[in-house]
Amino acid sequence: MIEVRKVSTKSNDFKNIKQVYNTVFPQNELLPLSLLRMRAQAGKAEFCSIYNEEKWVGFFYTVYNKRIAYIFFLAIDPRYHGQGLGSATLGMLKKRYAGKIVTLSAERPNSQAANNEQRIRRHRFYAKNGFIKTGFYTVEKDNEKFDLLSTQPNVNPQLYQQLMDSYLTKHRRHYLPYKIIKE
Repeated sequence: MIEVRKVSTKSNDFKNIKQVYNTVFPQNELLPLSLLRMRAQAGKAEFCSIYNEEKWVGFFYTVYNKRIAYIFFLAIDPRYHGQGLGSATLGMLKKRYAGKIVTLSAERPNSQAANNEQRIRRHRFYAKNGFIKTGFYTVEKDNEKFDLLSTQPNVNPQLYQQLMDSYLTKHRRHYLPYKIIKE
């Protein structure tokens, strides 16, 4: 049975979080873990560990405010892939942030990208779990494009913009330069 536990930034789970974080995400998509921890300590985000039958299997990191929750990172330890844990976690996230617009980003499929098949699989996975395209995408570091997906069809991109502005602040903007574009 899946269990979600909010973890403090001093939790012993960070050994596992760091290992999986640095393994499953492309290097150009990583932010310094110290920044993520600092923003969580400031109450701008939260780290949660995912447990399956008392065994640590992954984590998620969410940025949120009163109206919107953005799943910034969600990762299942590769040793536990294919067991339905990602889908179960997304279901729990929707409940955890009930009453908020739940969003996340996924790399846009691109036939020129080396990982295009993975991008397509991710989009299918998110669609299977109730996340749809919002009609907006972001352009981030290295000119990489990410579709903004949500459980709701009509998302005002200004809500996402305000959330990110509050999260990053002017002094931290260089960590994640982006702009929002309507399709």
